[in-house]
Amino acid sequence: MINRKLRRSLLWTTIAICFSFCIQNSFGQSIQTSIDRKAILIGEPIHYKIQFTLPTSSYRIEFNVPDSFPHFEIMDKMKSDSGNAQGNYLVMQNIVLTSWDSGQWRIPSFPVKIRNTTDNAEYTLNTDSVLINVGYAKADSTGQLRDIKPVMDVTYFDPFWIFVGAGILIALVLLYLLYRYLKKRPKKEKPLFQSDLSAYDEAMRKLKELASAKLSSLEEAKVYHTSLAEIFKRYYSRKQQRNLLNRTTEDLLLLLKGNGVNTDTLSLIAKALRRGDAVKFAKYIPSGSESEQSLRDIGNGIEKIEKDQSVKFN
Repeated sequence: MINRKLRRSLLWTTIAICFSFCIQNSFGQSIQTSIDRKAILIGEPIHYKIQFTLPTSSYRIEFNVPDSFPHFEIMDKMKSDSGNAQGNYLVMQNIVLTSWDSGQWRIPSFPVKIRNTTDNAEYTLNTDSVLINVGYAKADSTGQLRDIKPVMDVTYFDPFWIFVGAGILIALVLLYLLYRYLKKRPKKEKPLFQSDLSAYDEAMRKLKELASAKLSSLEEAKVYHTSLAEIFKRYYSRKQQRNLLNRTTEDLLLLLKGNGVNTDTLSLIAKALRRGDAVKFAKYIPSGSESEQSLRDIGNGIEKIEKDQSVKFN
């Protein structure tokens, strides 16, 4: 009976060894696991690497890495594949994890499935479990008090002069804007032909002053009759509150007629102004009596306009 059990045990052992040898020859793969450290301080990373060496790229590896391990926290999972100089196909899984619990903890094994896409043959392997020591940093036994950071010199900056400079700059900007405003602001126009006298009194006074002028030459005659025309135009400009000094004789006569000046008055003024145009443009030298008559005609015309209630003024 014992010999029969022994033979049966040897038979199954031989079959298992042959099966393992056949599988290894069939797949021609190798597996390597490594870890960069077995003792860490709390929070330090651990790099746990699994590498498969396969004969061709027709193999598929499924790393069934769980989302977490007891007492460990997975920080990253990186998978890569490449070839080596011997033409083998390398598949790697790098797991970065850490622990926040002090003590001895074991990274458990987990299944890795290998499948050949050519004939769909597959089998599963389990990774090795690894014992990790997790501890705190050694306490300082010297008993000395140490600063967390060295004392730093603090530079005090007084912002007073920044405020002063900013105030001066703002004041300069405001002064510049005020200057621009005052420069561009439309000036208030003075009353037209401002005078302490009324339009009538001013005209009568100037005519009286002009009556004593000499008329012995053409230039004196030009000045006389030009002044005579300006006296009337200034008078009528003040009455109308419009600048009529640049109007021609004909334009001025049309304006007078349109404002209701009667025919007789208009005739007196027209005769005097046209005589002045002849002196100015045609170099006509009138006699002394003609010049005096022009002065009287302008004076009489102003008086008639002043008394005529039908003349329209602005």
